[in-house]
Amino acid sequence: MEHSANYAPRRATMDAIRTIAIMLHKRQRRAPATNYRIWALAENWKRWGLKVELIWGPAREIDADLLIPHVDVSVIPDRYWEAMQRHPRVVNRRVRDIRKTVYSKGVLIPSSDWKGPVIVKTVFNSGGGWDAALARPPARPTRWRRMKRRLLESPWVERRRLGHAASLRRYYIFRSLDHVPRKVFDNPALFVERFVPERHGAEYVMRMLIVFGDQWSGRMLVGADPFVKDRNSRLLDLHEVPAEVAAQRIELGVDYGKLDYVMHDGVPVLLDVNITPTLSGPITEEKINQSAELARGLRCFGSVSAQG
Repeated sequence: MEHSANYAPRRATMDAIRTIAIMLHKRQRRAPATNYRIWALAENWKRWGLKVELIWGPAREIDADLLIPHVDVSVIPDRYWEAMQRHPRVVNRRVRDIRKTVYSKGVLIPSSDWKGPVIVKTVFNSGGGWDAALARPPARPTRWRRMKRRLLESPWVERRRLGHAASLRRYYIFRSLDHVPRKVFDNPALFVERFVPERHGAEYVMRMLIVFGDQWSGRMLVGADPFVKDRNSRLLDLHEVPAEVAAQRIELGVDYGKLDYVMHDGVPVLLDVNITPTLSGPITEEKINQSAELARGLRCFGSVSAQG
């Protein structure tokens, strides 16, 4: 269920929106074939009669009424950021850096006074995979490279080479700081955080706030694995969001995106911020219809037709 939020960003000038530009990273050419949530929203906008165009790279001039940066990296590169700031109407204009260490309140160092369990995460978003790939020159995939990647990404190998990992397929939990390999603290791609899970009986919970403009949707994943993901859990609706999480999204400047959090001892703990969220599975007609209310958050950035 989608909701209208009373903690939404201040409405922009109400000049009409007829054209929308979605700006992608120049090396993410396969993005339109993936399950990014933005495609479900864009399909709704097209059905309202709006023009949606894709731009790869930081174009000097962007001839559209609204710009939506959809650059799937943790820190927006300079040229993309400059292109965003030149445009008069931009979604997520203030969001440049979504590295977890920017907003985490539970970062630990070896001398921290924390006696409970800890979790090793990537500093960069989504396991750091895209950031690591884009930091390297483009390489033609070969059978050897695929075999090597599968080997390094296996949990048994990955856990034992945390001191050198640039990205992770999953995050790793240790009983205490003393059990974390010392090299992890020297690895700039990783950090150690207090592990403060939310539990429902024997299962683990992760809550999600999905937002666009003044519209929001709450979800909750529940599963047996402490590393809760949609692939290993069941999805439930949430009809309320803590005021603290709503305030954090405004403070961070997130007009569009997803915030993951848990409730620990009655207090919300922000875990992750993603401004290029995905849907589970391919974009289907059902998911397009389910995204219709969220798509109406476009009204925060300008006037749209009666259909919208």
